[in-house]
Formats: sequence, C-alpha cells, structure tokens
Amino acid sequence: MNVFINPGHALGGNPDPGCVNQAENLRECDIALTVGSIMGKFLEEAGCTVSLLQSHNLGGESPGFPNVTDTANHSLADAFISIHVNAGGGRGAETFCYWRYGAGGRLAASIQNQLVMAMQPLDKGYLDRGIKERPSLCVLRETMMPAALVELGFIDSADVWLLKEHQEDMAKALALGIMDYWKTV
Repeated sequence: MNVFINPGHALGGNPDPGCVNQAENLRECDIALTVGSIMGKFLEEAGCTVSLLQSHNLGGESPGFPNVTDTANHSLADAFISIHVNAGGGRGAETFCYWRYGAGGRLAASIQNQLVMAMQPLDKGYLDRGIKERPSLCVLRETMMPAALVELGFIDSADVWLLKEHQEDMAKALALGIMDYWKTV
C-alpha cells in the first residue's frame, strides 16, 4: 500500500502556521509534521510505501512552493491523509471526506474510529465529533485517491495536553486506521 501524508499548513510555519496556542508554544504545523512523520514510520514498518509533503500550496495557489494535490496525484498513492489541529474551544477529533459513502468515507471512518479509541481512555472528555463531508476542501476535491482530512483535537482546549504528550499514540492510531481501511479494499 502506498500512502501520501500531508501534514497541514506551511513547512516551518511560514507563511501559514495554522492554529497557534501561544501560552503552550504550540503551532498546528509543528504538531501535524511530528504526528505525520511518526505515522509514516509506523506505516513503513508495516510494509507501506510512504510519501510526506508539508506545504501551504494545496492546489497551485502559491506558485514556487510544492503543490500538494498535484504531487499526491503523481505519487500513485492508494490513500491520502491530511493532518490538522482544530481551534475554537471544542473537544475531540473529527475527520472529513469528500463523500461519506465512498472510499474516502470508509478511510475517514477507519481513521476516526482508531483515533477516538486511542484517545478516549486517556481523556474521557475527548469527543468523537464524527465523519463530515467537505467536498469544498481542496485536498479532498482535487486528489484522485481516497482522501481524508483529520482534525486531531483542539489546540485551545483541554485537548492540548493530548496534542503535547500523546503525539506518538495519535500517529499510531492514524496508521492503524489506514491499515484497517486497507483491509476493506
């Protein structure tokens, strides 16, 4: 299986770090890259081929930077996952797909299930916010393989301790979710 990992927002945070928690010195781009890199190692250990690209140029809107969807489409990936962190004071994980009844929806459901199963025993307040369709998101609309965008938790709520202390657990859960999806293909 060939997996394309897109840690959300700009590499190094310039020009777009994503969500920021200044009090905790945390940026979404850094959390996404760490979790994505660890997840890639888990997938490689399981025999997968992994590509990873962090760029704010999702569909060609920022010339001069790597184009995420174009690179993914040329990678021959079997699955695409974009990793993000939420803000706005909520709790828990949610995973987005283009259409919930297609292959991307199955991928999103597998990822969401594993992430919630891994995090809820650590924090009972971590919510399963479900699978949601977002056909307007470039990384879901422009990719040619099944794709999901996962929001790991909220950087500005009690989820922050999970985002700081359990990145490896999150990465393993995402990898297991992808492997669960692959068993259904």
